[in-house]
Amino acid sequence: MSTLSWRALLSEAWRDCLSGTARVGILTVLATALVGGVICADAFSLRSVSVEAASFRVHLGSVRVLQAQGSIDGATCEALSRIPGVRAGALRSVESGLSPLALPASSLPLYEVTPGTVSLLGTTSADPTGILLPEQVAEELGTSQGALLPLVPLAHGQAEVAGTYPWDENDGRRPGYAYAALAPVPAMGTFDECWYESWPHSDDVDALVRSTLVGSDDQNAQVLAMNPTRGTTFDAAGQLRHRPTWWAWIAASTIGVVVGASTTWWRRLEIASALHAGFRTSDTTFLQLCEAVSWVVCAFVLTSAICLTILSGAPPSDRSDLMRLVATEGICAASWTLIGVVIASTTIRERQLFAFFKGR
Repeated sequence: MSTLSWRALLSEAWRDCLSGTARVGILTVLATALVGGVICADAFSLRSVSVEAASFRVHLGSVRVLQAQGSIDGATCEALSRIPGVRAGALRSVESGLSPLALPASSLPLYEVTPGTVSLLGTTSADPTGILLPEQVAEELGTSQGALLPLVPLAHGQAEVAGTYPWDENDGRRPGYAYAALAPVPAMGTFDECWYESWPHSDDVDALVRSTLVGSDDQNAQVLAMNPTRGTTFDAAGQLRHRPTWWAWIAASTIGVVVGASTTWWRRLEIASALHAGFRTSDTTFLQLCEAVSWVVCAFVLTSAICLTILSGAPPSDRSDLMRLVATEGICAASWTLIGVVIASTTIRERQLFAFFKGR
């Protein structure tokens, strides 16, 4: 029996890769197409779920509103934001609207909002002494963040525009805030509404939000969806579990085993000849494994590059998690591919040499 050192076996594997005996190029393309293709398909599905979830949130589908005229404690509503995954803020209407000098014939409805509400609107940082305007209103008035907005009557002076916020009522969200002005205020006193977002959605938060009500009678309070056209909830975790390609890691691993075993069995005559020449089964298995690592790693890198390109279209906040998930699938498939190589190599015996020679 041969007693070749692992260095000699590595040197032999290196020569096989350079000479083309190991068929690194062909097997890299084959593994990328068959195994990597399945993983890339799952990357598309993952990106689709992520984009859909982001769209749900951007259009305020995840935001709910507890309505109770003058019966919501602003501080308690604002305190809900301390719960992980929850953003909340209060809003109340002001009797006297805001009358810009550029629109003397009409006034903007004015609402006071707490800092949590400002964060839900996706606006720029707000100065407590300024006002927030919808983007389209700011454009019509020819003003922007940091500018001073003249008011009528002139005795009211000017109002500083602390920021702007997007509000597109065409997407189904509640009307009334596309033509309005918001004034950030401390969370003191009572308010008319408590806006809150729980992501991922939690029924416990829906129950807890009623603790913001002042008094024990909450019969007149109601919880509404900010954008009912988007549905009541979006189960992102459920969407991931039931995506069309949830089985990708199983399929990729199975195909990997078949590819690894098939490519090794393809070289059965060569392996049996090495055994006949005095190599041990452990030697030929180690040699095949080293050569397989070369094309498996190349296929893994190529598949990773394709998946990174696919997932670059996902929201930035989700990319790292999605990449880790896809990488885990790739590592699993690569491991099973190498296992397939080992299984096939260890089943080849020297006594099969004549049969392999006849059947070539």
